[in-house]
Amino acid sequence: MVKKKKSISNKRVHRPVRRHSKRIVTHNNPAVVENNEDNSKQVTVNQQASQHQNYPKFHNEKDIAMDFATKIQRKFDHLIKATVLFGSQVSGEAKPGSDIDIVIIIDDAAINWDMELTAWYREELAKLISAQNYIRDLHINTIRLTTWWRDLIHGDPVVLNIVRQGQVLIDIGGFFNPIKALMIQGKIHSTPEAVYAALQRSPHHLYRSKMSILSSIEGVYWCMVEAAQAALITLGKLPPSPEHVTKMLHENFVDTGIIKSDFVKWYHNIYILHKQISHGEIRFVKAQEIEDWQQKAETFMKKMVEVIDKLIEARKNQKSQ
Repeated sequence: MVKKKKSISNKRVHRPVRRHSKRIVTHNNPAVVENNEDNSKQVTVNQQASQHQNYPKFHNEKDIAMDFATKIQRKFDHLIKATVLFGSQVSGEAKPGSDIDIVIIIDDAAINWDMELTAWYREELAKLISAQNYIRDLHINTIRLTTWWRDLIHGDPVVLNIVRQGQVLIDIGGFFNPIKALMIQGKIHSTPEAVYAALQRSPHHLYRSKMSILSSIEGVYWCMVEAAQAALITLGKLPPSPEHVTKMLHENFVDTGIIKSDFVKWYHNIYILHKQISHGEIRFVKAQEIEDWQQKAETFMKKMVEVIDKLIEARKNQKSQ
């Protein structure tokens, strides 16, 4: 772990600030860094506590947020420009169990956040979060100061929403409330750049959604591959590669009457489908088809477990005779 003084004092002269700023999103241990292009990614810090734990007494969620913001400022000092409370806790839409949403704005204009300093920040922030014992979960999102101003200038919907709804907890930079006042006066608007940026991100989100659907087939495929390999290994065969499983299942289990040929057909079909997706020949699979494959995979897996149990039982009976 890098010591704080060493991480901060030597970072301001040796390397220039990177042109492409990144958001630093922290989720317990370890924290992860997400590209700032994906403004929707935020990670909830889960702080589950047992029923018998004694929570610190706070009057409301804002008191919890202020307590945490004070600890952040005390820990990181001039690295932090502002800490803002936003989300359902300030919009009046909070429900029992709602998270406390907090934005931490870090200073990357005067400080070079290289990999060493970033790693130290993530580690120390994760430690600070895990040491807390609040009755609400914290939803922490860290954003670089230059990214904040760039997105604000372009009228980014996420930043404008934080300014509109947010309540500043600590503002060392002294910029949040003036911006909020300008917005109330109607002097801050979205720009054509924000429109184009949103339109450019929209297809990316749809693509990710489709890819997440296709990735479901990956899970189905490996479920059936490894279940089949386990059954063949139990029979005393060397674990075959996926392309040879179809033939070996047929020879060892279908021809001997242990399983029906339908199970081998399922495996062969999912193998072909997986290859077609991998080669880009198939780019979309309907949700109903995925659900059907998941059901088949579960049935296939249970059948392989049944086969394995029978093989083991038969082996025990042979030894006892």
